[in-house]
Amino acid sequence: RRNVAILATCQALSMSGAALVMTISALAGQMIAIEKSLATVPLAMQFTATMLSTIPASLLMGRIGRRAGFTFGQILGLVGAGLACWALFLGSFWLFVVGSSVIGIHNAFWQYYRFAAADTASPDFKGRAISYVLAGGVIAALLGPQISKWSVDLFSPVLFAGGYISIIVLSFFTILLLQLIDIPK
Repeated sequence: RRNVAILATCQALSMSGAALVMTISALAGQMIAIEKSLATVPLAMQFTATMLSTIPASLLMGRIGRRAGFTFGQILGLVGAGLACWALFLGSFWLFVVGSSVIGIHNAFWQYYRFAAADTASPDFKGRAISYVLAGGVIAALLGPQISKWSVDLFSPVLFAGGYISIIVLSFFTILLLQLIDIPK
C-alpha cells in the first residue's frame, strides 16, 4: 500500500507537468516560431516521441528495473524541460522542439506507474491499486493548469519559461519520491 501511495503521488506530479505542458506549449511555440503555423509542432513532437518511446521504455525497465527506469524517465523530464526553458530564453524554436520531444520520451516512462502498482499489490488489491494511481490524474487536472497560471510570467519578459522550471521542480520531487518505492525487478 505504501508503494501505491507513492506511485499515486508520482502520477499526480507527472500528470501535473503534462497538463501544464498542454496549457503552455502551443502558446510558447507561437511566441517563438518564425512561421506561426508551426506553433503546435513542439506539442506534436512531444506526442510522437511518447508514442515511439513507450515500448523502448518498457524494455529498458525490464532490464534495469522499474525504479531505475522511472528515475531515468524523470531525469529526461528535467533535461527536456531545461532545454525547452533555455530555448524560450534564446528564442530558438527548433531547440524548443527538441526539448518538447525529450519531454515526450519522459512521458512514456511515467505512464507505467499503474503497472508498477499492479506488480507490487496483492491479488485482491490490484484493481484498487491501479485505480488509486490513476486517481492521481484528478489532482493533476487541477494542479497543472493552476501551476501554469502561477508561473506564466515568473521570468517576464520571457513568458512560459516559469512553466518549464515548474516541470523541473515536479520531476525533481518525483525522483526523490521514487527512491522510496520497493518494486521487485
